[in-house]
Parts: sequence; C-alpha cells; structure tokens
Amino acid sequence: MQANFSANITTGDGVQMEVPLTTAPAQVGDDSVVVKRFQFAPWTMGTGKGLAFAFQLQFKHGAEPAEVAVDDVSDTPILNIFNDKAPILVKDTWNAVTPPHNPADEYAKWIMSLENSVKVYRFTVKLKDGTTHVLRYPVFAPANMKAFMRTQLGV
Repeated sequence: MQANFSANITTGDGVQMEVPLTTAPAQVGDDSVVVKRFQFAPWTMGTGKGLAFAFQLQFKHGAEPAEVAVDDVSDTPILNIFNDKAPILVKDTWNAVTPPHNPADEYAKWIMSLENSVKVYRFTVKLKDGTTHVLRYPVFAPANMKAFMRTQLGV
C-alpha cells in the first residue's frame, strides 16, 4: 500500500484547497464540464524552446461553451494564460494550445526553481445557457520532473 500525501494551500484568488502530492493527473469537473487534459509541452520558438500549455475540456449533457479563460492562480499576481472568446467544439471536446513562453518569463520561470512546486490553474467557462463554471486544476511538480522539463527546454 502506498501512502497518500497532500498539501493545503491558498490560491492567489483566496481559495483554500487540498492538492494531492502526486504526479497523476487530477480529476476535475462538474456536471457540465470536465478537464480531460492539461499538459506542459516544450515547443520550438525563435532560436530555442519555450513552454506551451495544452488544454482539453469535455462538455457533458449538451453543454456548449461561449467563452473559456485559463488563469494561473497559484500566486499573486494572477496570470492569464489563455482566452478563447469563440470556442469551437469537436464532438463534445474543446482543445487549445498556448504560444510557447520563454523559460525566464512570468508564466514559466517556476520551472527554474530546484524545489517542488504546486501550481493551480483556474478554468472559467461561460456556457451559452448563461451559467459560469469555475474549475481549479492543481498540478504537483516535483523537483525531478522540473529538472526533466528544463533539459527538454535546453536550459
């Protein structure tokens, strides 16, 4: 049997949450929207590589998005990662990838620290029926994972 550990944190927008200290993908969703995938990806940019964010949301029970915003709420200031004011579904799924960010900029510099990191990304989804759904996706990034990411980025 493997022990389960978690950390209690307060996000940059003041929400307290428990974050599992595991690299397994979080299960985050409600009756209308589910975060199916959240990934960090090394991406070629200019003369090097940067960190891109890839997202996949699944919509249930015929829900249709009118707008999707993704923010890094791990700390203050809160950083907007991505906005889609006209999301398009393929079947019941929305996919998006951000432009790559330089490892030294505010969106990716946390990768450069040597210790473990806990990140929280907030998905704010406005549906065409007028409702708004807010999902917080926690990511535990252990030091060894960040070291691997740095090698993939060439830093």
